[in-house]
Amino acid sequence: METNGSPNAVSGAAMPGAAAAITQLACQIEALRDNLDWTLAHFVFVAAATALSEECDIVCSPAMSVVSYHGPRFPELAFWGESPELLRTYTTFLVEPGSEVHLLVSTEQRAIAEQAFAVIEIRPSWQLVFAGETSNATSWQRLDPGEAIPLKPRHLAAMQALAQKAEISTVGEELFERGPAMGIWEGRTLVAMGVTRTRVPGVAEIGKIAVHPDYRQRGYTANIVAALLQSLLEEEPSLTVFTMVQQGNTEALLRYEALGFERARPMYLMRCLVADEQAPAAGSAPDPARQLARRLAAPLQNHVKE
Repeated sequence: METNGSPNAVSGAAMPGAAAAITQLACQIEALRDNLDWTLAHFVFVAAATALSEECDIVCSPAMSVVSYHGPRFPELAFWGESPELLRTYTTFLVEPGSEVHLLVSTEQRAIAEQAFAVIEIRPSWQLVFAGETSNATSWQRLDPGEAIPLKPRHLAAMQALAQKAEISTVGEELFERGPAMGIWEGRTLVAMGVTRTRVPGVAEIGKIAVHPDYRQRGYTANIVAALLQSLLEEEPSLTVFTMVQQGNTEALLRYEALGFERARPMYLMRCLVADEQAPAAGSAPDPARQLARRLAAPLQNHVKE
């Protein structure tokens, strides 16, 4: 990404110019997507700025781009750039100062976010990438999906009930637009499920893997993951599929590795507070970095209606 601070020459009212800046950002991302490691390390940003752009707000310049997805509880941020000051200031155009925000970042991005925000909590995770036969693991065609079957939007209420029972974040109907969802039923009760959380060309993330507390230790997690892999890879055999698992969840890590996943990189779920803007002390000169951030960001905001 360019590191100079010169924005595209647009005025605050020049929406065509702002649209051009967003288009330029999309072109930069497209050019980098051939680098699988880069895409995986920046997957949240890539997905938010492209496949999920209609659900996000974006502030961008050649030096920093920040996207905000307004989740059910807290805004979720992703960014691309190296300046903590620009990240902090751009974020105030997207969320109210004093708000809690969540980020999922790589090791390099963690250092930037720690300088930009007040950190509440950091949860280390592993990004696990399905390697299949390249790691001498079982081929995805031979994985056992058990009784898993596709879930449809009409099953949303049952999925939400299971999410509550399993104590994971809720699911919404928009997930059905992103890829397959799979479930296992016991009678009329949905007892296990998993979904395609996000998908961009060439890469998909699976998640929301949940098993009812009364039906654990029956291999249902492996069945759900197998069903998701088979559905995704039958459609696109070259697709890279990954998931996220907390580093402390040794049992889950071993289960995914037995299915053919490999640890690609550490990632960090960060809960942060966006600091209030501080006015300069009387008689002091304005902060040049903050002035630059405002000059860069203001013309290029792309506020998408809910």
